[in-house]
Amino acid sequence: MRIAVMGAGSTGGYFGGMLARAGNDVSLIARGAHLAAIRTHGLKVVRDDEEFTVQCQATGDPSEVGAVDLALLCVKTYQSGTALPLIQPLVGPGTTVLCLQNGVDSYLTAAKVLGESTVLPGAAFIEASMLGPGVVRQTGSLVRIILGETDGVETERCRAIRDTFLGAGV
Repeated sequence: MRIAVMGAGSTGGYFGGMLARAGNDVSLIARGAHLAAIRTHGLKVVRDDEEFTVQCQATGDPSEVGAVDLALLCVKTYQSGTALPLIQPLVGPGTTVLCLQNGVDSYLTAAKVLGESTVLPGAAFIEASMLGPGVVRQTGSLVRIILGETDGVETERCRAIRDTFLGAGV
């Protein structure tokens, strides 16, 4: 699956790293020293029982990536005003934007900008942090994503995204 992570900090970086390690085509959207470190050394993921580094595309400009199958929206909700206009080049006719922001109704803002049929609400349960530029840490045994259509119907896109995460060990 072709995936972009908008906000590849602690949570987004972890999920992006796991998805890339599983063989998905992942592009990380990041800024500043974190972006520079990922470009130079790759993204290092540190877990309680392992650590690994993945090499994947990293950019500060989503237009360099183009439309993807799945875009993870992982920026803080107060950054939505900046991030949502920038995410638009990632969205094509078949793109799903999975909203993994803090706040139960944060997906509503994304849906207003990107369209209700494009945005999928989600929730991430994870303890993650940044150890420094280019390095994310996940601790503990609870890593879980819950996602679904707003009408409760289990759709093919939900199953495909679920299977992609499960295939990556998430």
